[in-house]
Amino acid sequence: MAAMKPVGRGRVVARMLGAIALVLLALVLILFVAANGVTTSTLALGALSVAIGLMTMVRPPPDGSRRVAWSTTTALCLIGVSTFVVARLLAVPPPQEFHFVEEGRRDASPPWLSRLADERETVLAGLYFSDVLGLIKGRERDHLDQLLRDAYAESSRPWPNAVLIESSSHASRHLEHVPRGGAAVPCIVFLHGFGGQLTAYVRVLHQAFGDRFVIVAPFLDYTGAFWTPRGKAVVSALVTKHLPPEVDRSRIFLVGLSNGATSATAILQDPELSRQFRGFVLVSGIGEVVQPNPGANVLLIAGTDDPRFPLDHIQSTAESLRGSGARVNVETFPADHFLWLSHAREMTAAIDDWLSLQLRE
Repeated sequence: MAAMKPVGRGRVVARMLGAIALVLLALVLILFVAANGVTTSTLALGALSVAIGLMTMVRPPPDGSRRVAWSTTTALCLIGVSTFVVARLLAVPPPQEFHFVEEGRRDASPPWLSRLADERETVLAGLYFSDVLGLIKGRERDHLDQLLRDAYAESSRPWPNAVLIESSSHASRHLEHVPRGGAAVPCIVFLHGFGGQLTAYVRVLHQAFGDRFVIVAPFLDYTGAFWTPRGKAVVSALVTKHLPPEVDRSRIFLVGLSNGATSATAILQDPELSRQFRGFVLVSGIGEVVQPNPGANVLLIAGTDDPRFPLDHIQSTAESLRGSGARVNVETFPADHFLWLSHAREMTAAIDDWLSLQLRE
């Protein structure tokens, strides 16, 4: 009986790495298929998994038809994956209301990963994963799922994938819209919430204010914790260094959503950073009042059925701000935490009225 040939150390390492890669790819593939069904992206992930499995976990047959089949299958999978990657990286983006800016460079190319993965698929997969973890479930999950599917169905697929882009004080990145022919234009700075930047959210601002306001939306990360030192540094770098020249710096307004609203509460209490903004709009969220700003102009927008930021908490915090001398308006809608999408027209109309009043003063 012939002795078995020992497996070399390199082969063992390759199998270990292949096994790890296959487990990770399988988890991502299952998540994306469960959330989106079979798409081009999931087919590419499947082909990549097969190729890695064949190259690392299966010893190539010595010769004959089995080796031909192994080689052909591996080659086809690699060709398919390569074609997908090249097509995505070379794709010309559809006309967009916003463009990507990095460190003030308006001709910068977005990170490669954000050009490979589709934002809609990523968002829905993230929502499905949040449901699995119990972070959002039941009626709330179903409502947001439908709102997001509707929001991304309204226009061409966004590019790049804003969810996968992050910033730091050393690499400031944001989405930017400047109205045509504008000079000394008022500006809205939008702070995203938990889950990262969504172009579906900034599109709401564009539809309401894009003809009259510069709109800039800085990236942070999936937490949306702009209240942290890192987050404040990102906002500070944006407003002091990287706003487009068309902006009238005496008319900059900070708009925060959910965690972004909590962050805006912290920023309006920052003696230095708050001076950059003429007013603050907090939607579906509010933070703790620890260092009141008596000169702040604040609009609070809340859903009466928001379990994450209950209305009584919003109102009591509004009273704390008023007690410090801030001018605070509160607008409520019969909505849950996701009124940014479910009541977009009503919400932006309320913001528009308030902004018009601030601009007349």
